[in-house]
Amino acid sequence: MIKIRKANKEDVAYIAEGIYHAFLLDGQEETTSDTLITSEKGAGDKNVFYNQWISVLKDICAQEDTHYSYTNTWIAEVGGERAEADGERTVVGGVRAGMMIAVDGEHYREQRDKMYPQLKGLFDVAFGKGWDDMEDEAKTGEFYIDSLAVSLPYRNQGVGTALIEKAKEMARELGITIVTLAVEPQNRAKKLYQKLGFAYQRGIEIFNEEYELYVAEIVV
Repeated sequence: MIKIRKANKEDVAYIAEGIYHAFLLDGQEETTSDTLITSEKGAGDKNVFYNQWISVLKDICAQEDTHYSYTNTWIAEVGGERAEADGERTVVGGVRAGMMIAVDGEHYREQRDKMYPQLKGLFDVAFGKGWDDMEDEAKTGEFYIDSLAVSLPYRNQGVGTALIEKAKEMARELGITIVTLAVEPQNRAKKLYQKLGFAYQRGIEIFNEEYELYVAEIVV
């Protein structure tokens, strides 16, 4: 059973690692059941690099008004026991299997601008450059899926699909008919996105890297 729930502050560390995994590692590194990143925790420069990124991302995710906030994040859990409280079913004791940041494009620019100054120093150090005049990834009238990551033991078991379907559900509730996401050209997840109704629209530059923008139209 896969349960999708709204994230809370206790999920901040997991969300931060999910963002690191989805963006910097492009889904190529191994993961554990409840920790998305393991292989960058080695000695020397890699350990410093990892710790710097996770520290900053955790601070950003803990804030309520940034793009990467836990308030914009959904968590997929598997396992656990069914429980019922106040007429609602939930999962007790489930294991976190994936995460997704998903936002109404209307609020994207405002929340992004509160987050980017906190990230810029990391980009200058990691890549020797920051970014200027970056195009918005989302706009009013769109629902944007960002930083979707699934822990390795739970891949190919419907976790990513469940998260994406949750994003479509939220878009419908808001009366939004366009759902978008950006993906690196070599990312194998494109096959899943296409299966779920997303189609390539155009190229887009994000943080000085080339991405592909995929779009799905949904019926409200």
